[in-house]
Order: sequence, then structure tokens, then C-alpha cells
Amino acid sequence: MKKYMVWLISALMAVSMTACSNTQKKDTKDQAQITTAAKENETQTEAAKTTSKKEKKNEKKKDKKKTSKKKSQKKKDSKKTKSSTDKKKKTSAKTTSKKKTTKTKNTKEKTTKTKNTKEKTTKTKNTKETTKTTTASKNESTAQTAENQTTEAKQEQSCEFLISCKTVLSNKSALQSNYQVPSGGKIYEKKMEFEEGDTVMDVLKRTGVDIDVSKGYVAGIDGLYEFDCGKNSGWMYRVNGKFPNYMAGKCKLHDGDKVEWLYTCVRGDL
Repeated sequence: MKKYMVWLISALMAVSMTACSNTQKKDTKDQAQITTAAKENETQTEAAKTTSKKEKKNEKKKDKKKTSKKKSQKKKDSKKTKSSTDKKKKTSAKTTSKKKTTKTKNTKEKTTKTKNTKEKTTKTKNTKETTKTTTASKNESTAQTAENQTTEAKQEQSCEFLISCKTVLSNKSALQSNYQVPSGGKIYEKKMEFEEGDTVMDVLKRTGVDIDVSKGYVAGIDGLYEFDCGKNSGWMYRVNGKFPNYMAGKCKLHDGDKVEWLYTCVRGDL
């Protein structure tokens, strides 16, 4: 029995040893396969990297070639445009020079023509001016004489002009306004010069005294108005001692006239 047990144990040991050896062989084979696969993958990745690098280099070379071609084409185009612009400038310069020469010729011809016409006009003007000067001198002499006569006549024409409210002094109690009567009642007194055709109203306006006129009627002088000193009070004018029955704007003056603007308070006090 012991021998049989030993034999079994030895057989089991042999079987276990063979099984272990087989498993070790399988593990080694699997490891070898794994390593070979990893190596193949590495080689494939390296090959892919190298191919990608080569492709990038080729693309860069192609891009460089394209850019160089573009630059060369641009240079050619720029040269062509420069040549065309130079030609255009030359042609334009030639045309402008031709135009200038033609213009200068035309201007010279025009200047010569204008000179000839000016000489002719100057000759005619000189003849006309001589005749005009003679006639103008005659006219001036006659005009001067007429002006001298008119100025003498104007200087001689004058009149005595008086504005007075003396009647208010004796009727101060009836004065309803705050008007201050001047001393002696004289508001204005002066010898006034006038031109032919001037009226009493024209000379009154030239005195500089404050006047209130409505529709040719003098309502107030120097702040003193009608009805300020009674129902019948107001302004009246007198020429050479007479009271005209028409407005002062229609009464023409003559040399040496005496004009009086008088304020009346009661009828018959002037």
C-alpha cells in the first residue's frame, strides 16, 4: 500500500509539474505576443509620425512655392502697372505741353488783337475826350454859375421864428397840467434859414423842440397841449402878423418872413 501511495503521489506531482510547465509556456507565449503587438503599434505610430512630418514638410514647401509665385506675379503686375502709368504720364505730359503751346499761341494772338483794338479805341477815346472836355468845361462853367446863384439865393432866404406861451402866465390858475412855463413865456426864438419851397411846418420841425403833430395839426409843443389851460386853449401860428386859415404844412415861406407860434388860453388874448 505504501508503494502504491508513493506511486500516486509521484504521478500527481508529475502531472502538476507538467501543468505548471504548460501554463508557464502559455504565459511566456502571451507575453511574447503582447510585446510583439506593442512593438508593432510603436512601429506603426512612428511610421505615422514620420509620414505626417513628411507631409507637413511637403505642404510647407508647396506653400513656399505658391507664395514665391504670387510674389513674382505681383512684382510683374506692379512693373506692368508702373510702365502703363509712366506711359500715361508721358502721353498726358505731351498733350498738356501741346495744349499749353496752343494756348500760349492763342493768348499771344489775342493779346496782339486786343492791343490793336485798344490802340484804336484809345485814339477814338482821345478824340471823344477832347470834345467831351470842351463841352464839359462849358457845362461846368454854366453849372457853377447856376450853383453860385442858387447858393446865394439859398443863403439869403431866412425868417424870424418865435415860439411863445406868454398868455399862460396870466392864466396859471386855469393850467391843469404840470407844465413849467419858461421865463417870459418864450420857448424858442431864432433866425432860421430855409430853402425855397419850405413851409412853416418844415421850419418848426428843424427847431429841435418837442412837437406832437397828428394829421398835420399841431396838438402840443414843448409838452404844452391844447385844452391844458381852458376849453379854448391851444396853439396857433401867425405869419407877418396874420393868422392863415390853412394848415402850417401848406404855408410856404418867403425871405424875411416873421413866423410866430403862440399859445392862446382865451379868445382874443393874442
